[in-house]
Amino acid sequence: MKKPYFLYIIDGAGICLFSYNFKQDIEIFPSDIFSGFITAISIFSAELNENLGFTEQEGRLPAIPLSLDFEIMISYVNPFIGVLVVEKKDIDQDMNDFLNAFLPIFLKKYEKELERWNGNLRIFETFKEEIEKIFKKMELFSFQIPRMKEISTDKNILYENENYVTIIKEIDGKKSIKEISEKSGKSMDETKTMISNLFWSELITLSEKVYEDDVFEPKRDLFYLLRTEELDPEHTSSNLSEQELLEHKLLSAIDGFKTVSNIEAEFPNLTLYETKLIISYYFSKGLYFEKIELFPQIIKISEDFFEKMTTQDLALSFSLENMCDGESSLADLSKKTGFSLKDIKRILDLLGNQVFYKKKYVK
Repeated sequence: MKKPYFLYIIDGAGICLFSYNFKQDIEIFPSDIFSGFITAISIFSAELNENLGFTEQEGRLPAIPLSLDFEIMISYVNPFIGVLVVEKKDIDQDMNDFLNAFLPIFLKKYEKELERWNGNLRIFETFKEEIEKIFKKMELFSFQIPRMKEISTDKNILYENENYVTIIKEIDGKKSIKEISEKSGKSMDETKTMISNLFWSELITLSEKVYEDDVFEPKRDLFYLLRTEELDPEHTSSNLSEQELLEHKLLSAIDGFKTVSNIEAEFPNLTLYETKLIISYYFSKGLYFEKIELFPQIIKISEDFFEKMTTQDLALSFSLENMCDGESSLADLSKKTGFSLKDIKRILDLLGNQVFYKKKYVK
């Protein structure tokens, strides 16, 4: 998860109770001006949507674009508002989870103080430590690969800590967190804690997270890569090892329709961890494939198909036939039907060419 730029918590009167700057080298927007702007535009949006017949929740403004690159993300716990200023390219599920996490925690922590608040903002200053804890707790996966940033680290206190030196020596941009844990002789929990602290201190980057239900669309550079003798541009040998050949085949399976789980099933010699590790490594290079969402469309399912199905699969198939209009993503269909995304994708795969897909790139 990339860091946002700024965080604000605003009360119903438009007063900024707390603000936090994640980017110390950039000056944060003045809290009073910013909170007034957010409050005014939120009220305007709610009133306009109410006049159009929408409920209060439907009328809430979820985000405000600042430019082609930046966005204001907004969460609500009436009458309080939580705000993040972020780069659009950094918005992912983790960022959304963080947005929805910090405001309820703030309200619970200061519940009594807010009931009898006298206007003293200093009582909320201790929430700075809580914000850092929430951010650090955002889940790390053992297959993620840390890479050291090319910055001066002479004055960073972590480099004077023997435990961290042991971990840092193992960070080469190729080993996963799990491999670093094994090489350093430290437990996974201890390793994750230290990796998280290095990430928070902006000394490392982490390879992208990959989930079982993710779908990736190959880019032109992937086809170029797979045509070359060398799988990795940084690799100097002209002969591919057995492991590299396996990676080559796995990358070839990325077709814009298969989920990570589908791909893993094609390679019985690879665990799900190993599959995610390979995809995460190449996905983080930003050249070879992009994450997408699939929006299935079904005109009509052949009657012959229904004869081969179990009762449960039959019920799901009828539901999908009615719901797959090209406007609902796989995640949307999972919520609507109550079936897992994996089950939905399995049925759609069985339907084969009876299903058409629209695709949308995920930021």
